[in-house]
Amino acid sequence: MKIGCVVMAAGRGRRFGGNKLLAPLAGAPLLAHALGALPRGRLARVVAVVSDGEVEALCGACGVRAVRYPGGPQSDTVRLGVAEMTDMDGCLFVQGDQPLLTAGSVERLLDSFAAAPGAVHRLSYDGVPGSPVVFPRRLFPALAALTGERGGMAAAREAGAAIRLTPALSAVEGMDADTEKALSEIEKIMASPKP
Repeated sequence: MKIGCVVMAAGRGRRFGGNKLLAPLAGAPLLAHALGALPRGRLARVVAVVSDGEVEALCGACGVRAVRYPGGPQSDTVRLGVAEMTDMDGCLFVQGDQPLLTAGSVERLLDSFAAAPGAVHRLSYDGVPGSPVVFPRRLFPALAALTGERGGMAAAREAGAAIRLTPALSAVEGMDADTEKALSEIEKIMASPKP
């Protein structure tokens, strides 16, 4: 089974006040942490959709091919990403601003998909769905038809797809750095001693 991965890294960071993906975090740009959580040996292809030259360069330095475009609604990122995955059996969509995501939780998600490849699989914690998400190939046409500020889950719901939740290893993995305050909280978590 071939699983591809799209890293959604085209956001403008309006709420953050700048390009949050390049913000320093524990000695590396924020995006580098999310890229580091990808279990590359399990993924047949990894592509990042970006709208910034510096983000594109960072992806290249991390060994991830970037698809660059001027930027636009969320659906543009989904469409550009899924267009790179037409020969895959499934596609993992990862947010570039989730630096606490772990390879262990992504592996769990991929295992869940392998066990039931007809369903959509979402990482969750305590029953609350989050990201990343794996979509089966049969939904690729619906993802490719998205418009406006609509993401992949809108396409999944409209298609009546079964949605399965996979528990993350910890509660913090779904945290995203949408604001400087959120980034500060993430920094504190990363700096705290591990149990």
